[in-house]
Amino acid sequence: MLLTKDQQFLLGVLRETGWMRQDQVLPLMRLYDPAKVQSHCEAILRHLRYAGELIPMDDGLICLAELRGKGADHAMLCALDVLLSLASGPPIQLTSRMPPYKLCFLLEREGGRIDAFGVLPVEPGRESITGILLAQQPQDVTVLLFLTSLEQHQLLHLRQRHYFVIRQEGRLRFFKGGDARQ
Repeated sequence: MLLTKDQQFLLGVLRETGWMRQDQVLPLMRLYDPAKVQSHCEAILRHLRYAGELIPMDDGLICLAELRGKGADHAMLCALDVLLSLASGPPIQLTSRMPPYKLCFLLEREGGRIDAFGVLPVEPGRESITGILLAQQPQDVTVLLFLTSLEQHQLLHLRQRHYFVIRQEGRLRFFKGGDARQ
């Protein structure tokens, strides 16, 4: 099957994440090409659907065809939101195959500096396990801990560079590790 670069980009991300919300498609495509509009995204999704690569779901989600009938991975959807909040261009690399992280990505900053990020959702009551898992990880990844409540940060003690991420009033808020009380 022949795919355009736009279709390859979106399908590549979807192969890593498995799931995506419809409202994440346009911001994601704008990372790749800032001139993209909604009609372009609809055409890309339509082509990939007709090619049998993805399935649109009734609840505003799209998933890989092989995930049909399985429940959505809401932690991955949140991790994709974090990526969209930080990125100003397409990720250099994106992978969901680096446990314990839900999603890892490399982003290039102005001046050519490349930063590695790992998104890790932290369920209430699993803070100490998260700390143990991260103690065994390399220090070169900036950890983005997705919390359900801001109070969880008091139970997390990490050596890596880290930020706490929480959804407040429908937006993601980032707090630098150690400064979450502000």
